[in-house]
Amino acid sequence: MTPKKPILVVRLSAIGDLVLTASVLGQISEEGHELHLLVKDAYRSVGTSLPGVREVFSWDRDRARIAKDIDRYAAVLDLQGTRKTKKWTGKLALKVHTYEKPYVRRFLLLLTKSRLFALDHVVERYAKAAGPLFNEGFDGQPRTLDLSNVHNDDLPKEYIACVVGGTHSGKKLDFHAWRKLIQELKTLQMPIILLGGPEEAGIGESLEQPLGSGVVNYCGKVSILAAMDAVSKCALCITGDTGLMHTAALFQRPVISLWGGTHPYLGFTPWPEQPRQQQIITKSPWTPVSKHGKRPFWMPNPMKKLPLDTVTPLAAAILQGRTTP
Repeated sequence: MTPKKPILVVRLSAIGDLVLTASVLGQISEEGHELHLLVKDAYRSVGTSLPGVREVFSWDRDRARIAKDIDRYAAVLDLQGTRKTKKWTGKLALKVHTYEKPYVRRFLLLLTKSRLFALDHVVERYAKAAGPLFNEGFDGQPRTLDLSNVHNDDLPKEYIACVVGGTHSGKKLDFHAWRKLIQELKTLQMPIILLGGPEEAGIGESLEQPLGSGVVNYCGKVSILAAMDAVSKCALCITGDTGLMHTAALFQRPVISLWGGTHPYLGFTPWPEQPRQQQIITKSPWTPVSKHGKRPFWMPNPMKKLPLDTVTPLAAAILQGRTTP
């Protein structure tokens, strides 16, 4: 039997967006397709962890070469769905399955703040784009990431992961909010690990030092994959709308998610949904502000209107009787 040609998948960014493709790509792979991924260079390591992905290529460095050798592929699955990727895939002499971004509905949601315009979950939208590649439709089962080559040997046996990072201010608590929250969480007597990128190294260090024993700063000290591995094993993840939130959810860890500039109505809630997930939503009338948490300079940050006094009681309820999995 002649082996099937690979499928080229285009998904440029970012961590959470890539993590949310895992279950769709995993099923396509399980049904006999080899997958090659075209992604932004900064996220190639995340791409290597996705189920079924055999090769990972850089959008900036490899796409011209791929276009010249496009006959090696059976089809293209464009899960980015932007004007840029549509323009590129439209020039390929190959069948292209494209994720259609809900621009109009999203605009109406951001304008009106009304649940009438709430979006379907992005995993369902990815599955719709990939529909012709499934044998009998998307089964909705979660597929996790391959983090077997990551070694976080110094992780505590059980711990709370606090994700202090975020791409924009509308997704992040500030230093003072985190300090107050972590002081309250310490009463639960479980180690706390702070996670974020190099941009959060300063805030992580500033939180770790005065709060003392039981709080460990990983911000800027570990790789993306190591941070993902840390949330995949935590007893509880407390996070804004981040890629690490989606990683924790995919591994079905308990998650308390904090929503300020973004909102669950945008269709990027933790997936798959399960009972040990809790959403804390800002009381600000401005939410949702944008898909990415960007906000105009004049707008108060909706993250400052979160009812943070509810976090520790929710965490205590989730962790009650907690044992190592």
